[in-house]
This record gives sequence, C-alpha cells and structure tokens, in this order.
Amino acid sequence: MSDLSLVAAALDRAHEPGIDVPPAESGGDGDGDRGARKGKWLPEGCPVTALGTEGGMFYFLTTLGELRGLTADKVANKHILGMFAPDCDYLFDQWPRKKMVKRKDEHGDEVEEWIVTGWRTDDVSMLLMDAAATRGVWNAQERVRGRGAWTADDGSLILHLGTHVLMHGRWLKPGMYEGKVYPAAPALPKPHPDPVSIDELGPGHQMLNYFRTWNWARPSLDPILLLGWIVAARMGAAIEWRPMAWITGDKATGKSTLQKLVKWTFDGALLQTTDATEAGIRQILGQQSLPVAVDEAEASEDNRKLQALLNLARQAASGGIVARGGQDHQGHQFQATSAFLFSSIYTPPMLPQDRSRMALLELGELQAGQRSKTEFTMPVFRELGAQISRVIADRWHEWPKILEAYRDALIDEGGQGGRAADQFGTLLAAAHLVIEDGLPHAESLRSWGAMLNVSVMAETAGAEDDKMSCLQHLMTYPVMLERGGTQRLVSEWLLQATSGLKPGELPGDEVVRQRAAAEALARIGVRVASNLKGMTPGRHYLAVASRHQGLARIYEGTHWQGRSGAEGVWAQALKRISGAMANYTIKMAGTTMKATLVPLEVAIEQDADEWARADRELVE
Repeated sequence: MSDLSLVAAALDRAHEPGIDVPPAESGGDGDGDRGARKGKWLPEGCPVTALGTEGGMFYFLTTLGELRGLTADKVANKHILGMFAPDCDYLFDQWPRKKMVKRKDEHGDEVEEWIVTGWRTDDVSMLLMDAAATRGVWNAQERVRGRGAWTADDGSLILHLGTHVLMHGRWLKPGMYEGKVYPAAPALPKPHPDPVSIDELGPGHQMLNYFRTWNWARPSLDPILLLGWIVAARMGAAIEWRPMAWITGDKATGKSTLQKLVKWTFDGALLQTTDATEAGIRQILGQQSLPVAVDEAEASEDNRKLQALLNLARQAASGGIVARGGQDHQGHQFQATSAFLFSSIYTPPMLPQDRSRMALLELGELQAGQRSKTEFTMPVFRELGAQISRVIADRWHEWPKILEAYRDALIDEGGQGGRAADQFGTLLAAAHLVIEDGLPHAESLRSWGAMLNVSVMAETAGAEDDKMSCLQHLMTYPVMLERGGTQRLVSEWLLQATSGLKPGELPGDEVVRQRAAAEALARIGVRVASNLKGMTPGRHYLAVASRHQGLARIYEGTHWQGRSGAEGVWAQALKRISGAMANYTIKMAGTTMKATLVPLEVAIEQDADEWARADRELVE
C-alpha cells in the first residue's frame, strides 16, 4: 500500500481513530553511550519516558504524553507522582517500599508478612535522572513539535492534533518519532473522515462564494487571497513560507463577521486575540505551529507594541529564530512557525519591504441588504474547515509543484521579487489546492502573473527598495539653511545649486545663487561635485558625508540613523545605489571628510517645466 493510500485510510477513521502500533525508536538523541558504564533505563512498559537533559533540566514525557522539564531537586515525590498520574499505582507495583508486620491468622496464630507502605522515592528519583542522562544532552527547542502541521524526514505531512498524531498514514499517540517529540495537548479537530471533492460543490468553492459577498477593493483577487491564507495557515511548519495577511476597512464593512467566520473555520486551531503583546503570543504558542489572528490591530501614536507583533509575524513567515532573555537571566530561543492574520480600520506605517510581504485585503462599505440573504452558521464553517484539512492531507504530494508553478509565474510574468513571490505564490497555490484539480495551466499562470504584477499591486506598486527610500528621505527633508529664511526641501537647495541662468536673472546671478546654495548644503554635510579625481568625466555627483551632525539630525529616528563617532547607516544604504562611490575623501565647508558619491541624476531631475513650476510655487 502506498503512503498516500495509508494517509487516506487513516483519515477515513479520523473522527474516532484508534492508536496504531508506533515505529520503534532508538535509545536516545544525545551522547547517551557512556562507554565503560552501561546506561540505566526505565523498565519496559513504563508509562513515563525519559528524553534527556540539558542545563540542569531533566526532560520527560508523562503518562499523558505531556512534556515535563524538572530540575534535579524537583525530580522527587509529588512531581514524580504528577508525571505518573493517572497511573501512580505503577510506582507502588514496580518500586514498592515494604514493611514487615505481625498479625494473627484465622487460627489465632501470630504470623509475619510484608505489606506495601509506599514507593521508594529516592530510588525512583535516581533512576529517572539516570535514564534521562543516559539519553544524553537533549534540547527541547530543537526536538519538540507542538500542535499543528509538520513534515516527516521523507517530506510527508504530519498533523499533530493534540491527542493524536497522523504520521505516515497511521494515527499514533503523542510521543517520540524520528527523533522529534510530539507532546500531548488538548485535542484539535480532525480532518473530515470522507474523501472530499474540489469541484464547484467542494469546500474551497463554497467558502470562496461566501467571501465574495463582501465588498472587496479587488473583488477578483482578495477573496482568493483570503481563502489561500486559510489553507496555508493550516499547513503551518510544513511549508517554507507562512503568508501574512491584513484585513482593513472602515466601520460597517463586515470585518467582525468575517473574523468570526475565519475563527469558526479553524474550530479551536487558531489563536485569536484583540489585545496581546509579542511576548504573550510567543509564550502561548510555544512550539506550536498554529495560526494567529490579531483583531483590532489599530495604528496609534505609539506603534511599538504593534511593530513588535509585526516583527514576530515576519520572523514566523520564514521560520526565523527569536532569541529573548528570561526572568531566570538565561537566554531563550523560540522558532516562530505560524501564519499571521491582522485586521483593523487602518494599517500602521510599514516599510516597503514589509508591505510587499503582506496581503492587504481592503473592504468597502456594504451596500444595503448586500448579505441579507446569506446565513452564516458555526456548524457549516466547522464542516468546511474539516473538509479543507482533508483536501490538504490528500493532495499534499502535489503541493511542491503547484507552489513552484505559481512562484515562477509571479517572478517571470509579474516581475515580483523573491519574497513577494513566496508570499503571494503561497497564497495562490494554497487556494489552488482546494479549488482546482492538477497543476495550474500555463494560460492561468500568465493571467495571475499579470494580475499580481509588481507595478499594479497595491502591496508592491511604487515600493522603492531601501537604498532609494534612504535617498528620498534626504531629498524630501525640509531644512532652513539661511538666517531669516524659510524651510526648503534639500532637493530644492540642490536645484538652486545646480541650475543655470533662470528667466529674469542677469548674467552672473546664477553663480551667486549657486554659491549660496552650495555653502548652505555644506552645513548639513551635502555637496555637489564633478571632475574630481576618480570621478567619471562630465558626470555630476551628490556627495553625502558619512559622518555629520547635520545628516544625523535629518536621519534621527529612522533605521538609517547614526551615532556619535560612528558612520551613519545612511552611508551603507546610499553606497548600494547603482553608480555610487563609497568612502570618497572630499572637502566640505573647510573640513575634509569621507563621503558617499551618488550620481546627481539619480537624486534630482532638471527640466524647463520643472523650473517653471518651482518658480510659480516660490512666488505663491
């Protein structure tokens, strides 16, 4: 029987699965072979499993399959009872503490016999620690997989549903498999027990039809992306990129109802919150790969809390390792593997690189009676969610090629970069999985590439890369460089310093104007230069000092800012512009300093119409 047939057979009994015989596990994962001395193991059939030890912690799987980490002083008495519960009698049977007592038998004669008065706490404590140490050094961060979707060593799909683990077509009890620990946890809903079609009556199309009753900014795209997020979010750590989405819209757009439907679809397999910190979500998730929905993630005067959540979502998208300090003054690592869904009236300020990795799903105001004929009930969406999980499990073997097709189309046809292709390719591929048979057709891929072209998508259109954003920040910064003057943009000062004779000026006036502007710009660490050593003949450059108090004030509060005695980060960004020259020695305002040379035509453009507009604006 093939692996796919095994998966289908296991899913067919998903609602009341029995526990199959687990595959044999090796003795341990660390340096458990102690050489001269034979390791100590727990008795065969012991309900508690020793996993290993690290940093003074001893790790076990309890009788219920929960992960338990105990320090040496806690591997004792009630903590041991807690690990063996509800099978504490095993301790009395296996390690009884006996006492000789005298009693009279039925004939009245005095006899001696042994009775069990307890269990040998010290012996059990020592054996548990020995067994864990024999397993070797064991890192919980690397070895534990909580609830959610994962992949086996051969790439097949694993579903950890709390009380059952679907692996290689078998329903197994939580435990250790292929060197990874799947601890027991509250049960999650299982995939639908029956095979599911993906035709127009299938769960994907049904859900899509529901979503299309909302007033989306992009009616032909946004419902597909939301469906794709729901599907991809269920695949958690099993996929390489976990997409991010943000539902935004004013009041009376149906956001609350939409959030409720998404929650129903996951039926408990979604962490949903309206007011949470990054640390709170991180601690609740632990090693789980379940999706997260953050509702009412509104922008405010202080967006630091929200930015921390966005950073966590960004790390989770690629499975990044998050390191944090703890109350025990020890560093702790956390690998985020969850897909995030945000919703709010407005989105917070986002850098272009972050915006291009987020599906922005904007809702318009609902027209009167737009959804009055549609009834939404929890059982319907729970059933649809279970059916979608079944489709994912049945078609998992097709996922790599479907994803590759969409990702390549977004790059080749849509001009998207790698990360944007990961983001939107995953969403399209996930939606395809539940609404289309087989691989996507070439014509369909070309159509999606055009629809999600880098130049037309709100998420990527006009999104400059970081180096150009850094230059634009400088060009659009207002400064007052003349005593008693008014604030003008740096770009305006540059135009004054580089333009020729303007209408109404007498010969020689432009020289005075250019010199005044050049002297003013030098006071903030900027200069126009040409025909100096190493420069391309005839080409003008904008010299931007690498360290300068004027530029430090301009870039203060940005991620390009500098610090006293150090080169500003702006210098690193600007040197990456095509044609730029780094670490050029130049003189400004009588001081020799290092600067980055940026081709002037990249920074400003000059033409007659622009001068005319500028003159009119100055007069006004």
